[in-house]
Amino acid sequence: MSEYYSEWYNNFKDLLEQLGEDELYDSFRSMLSHSRSSIALNHKLMTKAIEQSWVEAIETGLVYIDNVIRNPRKTIVNVEEVVPIALSKKITVDSVKHLAQHTDLIQSIDPTTGKITPSKVLNVHKEESLLTYENKFVNTLIDRLYIFVNSRYSKLKEASANEEVFAMEYNTAMDSGGGSRMKMSLKIETVDSLETTNENGSTMWERVEKIREIVESYKASQFCQQMGANYIRPPVMRTNAIMKNVDFKACLVLWQFIESYDKVGYEIDVSDTAQKPDQTYIENLYSLISMNFLLFRTFTQENDKPAEVLKTKQSRAASPRIVRKLERTDTEGYNLSFGIEEKPQDTEEQDTEKLPSDSDEILSQIDKIIEIETCHFKLEEEKRLEAEERERRRQEEIQRRIEEQRRLEEERLRAEEEAERLEKERLEKERLEKERLEQERLAKEEAERLEKERIEREKAEQEERERQEAENAELGRMIGDEMEKLEAEKAAKKAEEEKKQREREQREAERAAKLKEMRTELESKSFEEIYAEYSKTPYHVIRREICRIISLIRKDGKVIREGDSDNPMLIERIAKEAEAKRQAQRDMEEAKQMQILYSKYCPTRRQRIKNFFKRKFGKKRKKVYVMPAQMPPKRTGREQRAYDKKMRAIFRKYHVSVFTKLIRKIKKDD
Repeated sequence: MSEYYSEWYNNFKDLLEQLGEDELYDSFRSMLSHSRSSIALNHKLMTKAIEQSWVEAIETGLVYIDNVIRNPRKTIVNVEEVVPIALSKKITVDSVKHLAQHTDLIQSIDPTTGKITPSKVLNVHKEESLLTYENKFVNTLIDRLYIFVNSRYSKLKEASANEEVFAMEYNTAMDSGGGSRMKMSLKIETVDSLETTNENGSTMWERVEKIREIVESYKASQFCQQMGANYIRPPVMRTNAIMKNVDFKACLVLWQFIESYDKVGYEIDVSDTAQKPDQTYIENLYSLISMNFLLFRTFTQENDKPAEVLKTKQSRAASPRIVRKLERTDTEGYNLSFGIEEKPQDTEEQDTEKLPSDSDEILSQIDKIIEIETCHFKLEEEKRLEAEERERRRQEEIQRRIEEQRRLEEERLRAEEEAERLEKERLEKERLEKERLEQERLAKEEAERLEKERIEREKAEQEERERQEAENAELGRMIGDEMEKLEAEKAAKKAEEEKKQREREQREAERAAKLKEMRTELESKSFEEIYAEYSKTPYHVIRREICRIISLIRKDGKVIREGDSDNPMLIERIAKEAEAKRQAQRDMEEAKQMQILYSKYCPTRRQRIKNFFKRKFGKKRKKVYVMPAQMPPKRTGREQRAYDKKMRAIFRKYHVSVFTKLIRKIKKDD
């Protein structure tokens, strides 16, 4: 008993000692203690035993889940979208491939330049995405955690909180036999909470509620909304990110705990105990009831001032109806207790010194009350026993229902475990079957590939042999043709040499004849003629040059050829002049071609103005149709522009100014 209640109880005992000196109070208390009354004192305990292991495991894992949700892993993905050409930001290789596969998106094609104008084009851009395997794993974990916590929270919420209940019920009734009756009932019930707290001051039920609120907030977070229904299928793949990241590894541990936890996670215990009240408490209770009764009689019988009337209900007068059968005695007016009945002691010494003068009358009334109570005691006892039996049966029924629910829950859990085990076995069989089929497919593909490679290799070897044979045959034929050609060339060369030898012999003979004739002519000349022909004096030199120039031209206007003279110097000079003339002709043709290109690509302002007026006012040349072999290559508009740009760059780089041309010409003349 606490200090506060102890002080109060001491004051209460002092008050009872003062009231004990009153005769009326003492006599009524004595009468009340000898009456037939019932008192019941019950002690009821209801506890919810929540298993601490799953609560602590989830509380530990929520910290790491929160870290993942706040900083999720992201990846870059290519997003493909067909948009109008005006909204396209970039044309890629994928855009061209898509347009080649979907020609219905081509709007127009330019027949001249070959330019293609599409109406829509594939636009590929990169975006950040949360759809990684690790994020899907965390999303699945949150979903399963939500189901795990809510299923246990809903069952725990149906049960009451942990509480301790003390209930006391007291009933008594007395009849004086002269038409006066008294009936008193008292019921007290107190409820105390038995919730225990942790080091933070939170009870186990509050911790479960907090876990549920956190999981629901995770379920409604932006991360889960963006992930949607993107889940994974067990088992969880052990990726590098999951095994090396601390947060993902803790999430994997929580996943394994939830998957392996096969218990309900809580127990509900209810105990109801009937207790025997202490004799001191009964005596004190009698004293309080006596005091309350006297207080009630004082204000209802001896009060001069009537009480204020709040409401009056007048019942209709009823006349009794006589029936010819005996009705069963109605005992509903008596309160029945389901507790332990406290019987006062039969023999107790009473202090008769303080009894009033009419004590005999009071005792006679008490005897009558006892007789009346005795006749009803058996019925009350039977009712009480029946009530106890019903209560016992009800408790047994409740216990049976609890056991049945527990058994059904265990059967359900076993069924779920069995179904999950069968599902795992089925998935494992499917996985093994898929692996076997995949291995068979890979083995078959590998065999087909090897067979195909062998066939291709044999075919290639056969083709190589045939090619070698064809090459050898072609080489033999070519060698034969070459030998024949060499023989023919050799014979032709021999015939040519013989012909040249004959011509040389003929020329030698002719030259010898000419030399002989010239010798004869020289021998017939005088010294003055010979001196004039070979003298180095200016006069003779000029005269000889004039004669030489005149002698170069015959009477028909043709140039003297190489074979027309036997003078080696003259022959060499004539050959050099002919070669110089041919070189001049080639230079003239090249200069003419370069002049055409120069006039087209020259970067000078003068040439550009000249080309402008030529294009504007010049006479257009008649189109000359050339043969296919002479036609220039056909280029698109873009290729032609690139070619012209390249040529202009070349002419700009190698362009020679007029001043440089004059210097080159002066140097050449010198």
